[in-house]
Amino acid sequence: MSYLALYRKWRPVTFSGVIGQHHISDTLSRAVAEGRTAHAYLFSGPRGTGKTSMAKIMAKAVNCEKGPSSEPCNQCRTCREINEGISLDVYEIDAASNRGIEEIRSLKESVQNLPSSCRKKVYIIDEVHMLTKEAFNALLKTLEEPPSHVLFILATTEPEKIPLTILSRCQRYEFHRISVDDMKNHLLDIAGRSQIPLTEEAAGLLAVQADGGLRDALSLLDQCAAAAEGPVDAEMVYHILGLVGREQIMDLADRIFHGQSGSVLHLFYEILQMGREPAMILRELQTHLRNLLLCQVDPSFPELAIYGKRLPHLKEEASLFSDASIDAMLDSLRVSLRETERSESPRMAAEMGLLRLCRLKGLPDWSSLAERVSALEALVSAGEISAVPEPRSVPSVGSVRQPSDSPKPVSPPHSGRKPAPAASSVSAAAPPPPASPVPSAVSPSPADGEVSSVTDPSSYLSVWKKVLDEFMKARRIDILTCFQKSSLILIAGSRAVISAPQQFLVLAANNPSYQKAVSQAFQNVIGRPLIPRTVLRGSPEEQAALSEVQDSGARSRSQPRARESGSSETSDSGEDGYHPVQEQDIPAEDRNNPALSEALKFMSHCDIYEKKIP
Repeated sequence: MSYLALYRKWRPVTFSGVIGQHHISDTLSRAVAEGRTAHAYLFSGPRGTGKTSMAKIMAKAVNCEKGPSSEPCNQCRTCREINEGISLDVYEIDAASNRGIEEIRSLKESVQNLPSSCRKKVYIIDEVHMLTKEAFNALLKTLEEPPSHVLFILATTEPEKIPLTILSRCQRYEFHRISVDDMKNHLLDIAGRSQIPLTEEAAGLLAVQADGGLRDALSLLDQCAAAAEGPVDAEMVYHILGLVGREQIMDLADRIFHGQSGSVLHLFYEILQMGREPAMILRELQTHLRNLLLCQVDPSFPELAIYGKRLPHLKEEASLFSDASIDAMLDSLRVSLRETERSESPRMAAEMGLLRLCRLKGLPDWSSLAERVSALEALVSAGEISAVPEPRSVPSVGSVRQPSDSPKPVSPPHSGRKPAPAASSVSAAAPPPPASPVPSAVSPSPADGEVSSVTDPSSYLSVWKKVLDEFMKARRIDILTCFQKSSLILIAGSRAVISAPQQFLVLAANNPSYQKAVSQAFQNVIGRPLIPRTVLRGSPEEQAALSEVQDSGARSRSQPRARESGSSETSDSGEDGYHPVQEQDIPAEDRNNPALSEALKFMSHCDIYEKKIP
């Protein structure tokens, strides 16, 4: 006889034999015993949880020659035929390959025929969500009012794709993922009856990897048993399934927690040499960090049993961190894993992700930093401290207070050249300069001439893009990755405020080494270093920075009007017969003056004065 896979050989044949679905098996068993079976059922849930097996047991229970009873006997001819799949009255239909309207029409025709040997004709339609819209419509009337000798059992992993008109005509039962403990015990039982030496640790590992699907767990056990020459232990499972060993992952995590960058890369290389993929390593590390979080919440969590003798070490490790610290590490690792899966160079992306974790430094530092940030956020929310320090008012050239004595009217500057023969009485001149030079409160830099209290916000986007380009030129991919989703929201004096979308990016960006690199990038772009500070997007700190920008914009709009008003007053009060005129008021004959036309061409926005000749 040919070999039969474990999941087929040990498929449950009674309601009580279905693992982890007692809320369904008990209900159906009672309904059959009391003669209260419906005409249509819908079984939904994850793969490998017993939907099709339950449907076959239901078919046997309603057709058993010794029943109907709460359990099929599995001894009569009807039960044996259904178990062997040769019954003429039990139809198993794969909706994925029979999804059209023609197949459903054939089904509707066969429904009218009476069963050949059973009480009821049972139609088990697997993956029913794969039917087309037309096929569902064709099935609708039959499903609503089927003949009394017909029972429909629909099974699906995606019930949300089934039309509501179908759902409303069925009794629906939701199958749950099977717990790790139930699956582990069942694997040990099956292994014992199949004479497969299986250790308890290996059974727990297989149960976790199956992710709630018993069929998957039995398939994995079958695979390991075929490859093992001796007992199936945890090391064998790691090797067969291509997983990273628990010891190696814990060792890698310890080195990351202590900031040992070089040691982390060496161990990462050793794991790669064993044939493991970079994304798999990061995924296993992510699972370990998740288990640390679970250990903090509940040290007796069932999935933690796979650590075996290393469980005390896991508990000790979990006690060294706050939940905020582990959450920040998980966020960083999730970003790195996504980049690794999409990158053309997965190894480099994974290495950068591991180095970012190392640079968030150390066992005590992460916890204390997270606590300090939380405390500061609480103080800001309570209003005890301001989110951003109030900027010092820096007087600009236009806003310096003038002496109390009114300055004498200033005459327009005279040209040293002799006027042309046809010179007019109208001349162009620049605005009158102040009586004495006033030193600027902030020394100008070579790059931008003069630094105001808040730099024009319209330049932030281009400046920030150039800063990111500096990181790319310097091959600092780690810094570029940290800041690429952030934005520059304020440059005020020597300060720069940057907004980041996530808390772990804020923690990384405020690392001193990153701040130094950002300051140097600003030096290269705008000609002067800035002191960067990164805040969380949507936080009070960000709102304070944005308010500072808005206040600066309001001041800058009011200052030109004040200067224009002052200039007008000075001009109007001028002596020596000079009066301001508009360019359009200049007579046509004066426009032909070469000197005046050239002046207007190059100084189109200057003030123009006319001298009245007595």
